[in-house]
Amino acid sequence: MKEKRSKPSRKHRSRQKPRKPASARIMEFPQARGRTVERVELISNPDYRCVSIRFKDKTDLSVVIDPSLTFNAEFSDWKTHDQRVLKRWPPIRTEST
Repeated sequence: MKEKRSKPSRKHRSRQKPRKPASARIMEFPQARGRTVERVELISNPDYRCVSIRFKDKTDLSVVIDPSLTFNAEFSDWKTHDQRVLKRWPPIRTEST
């Protein structure tokens, strides 16, 4: 008796994650991991704009902001894995120079 050959299985293409637009980037700062934050400041002067995170060990992470930007800030609780906003600050719009 002749054996039946099964059809060759089609290779399934693995689903690729949709690509994020080039403008959607996440930047991590591993140098800040494990450090204790002393204060966070938003500096919005006409000639200099940045977010400064000062750590208790006297190091600082500064993120300089481009002139035409709106800065929105929220403080949230994620303990239940659902965001619960505890505090919202009014938006700050930087002015072009």
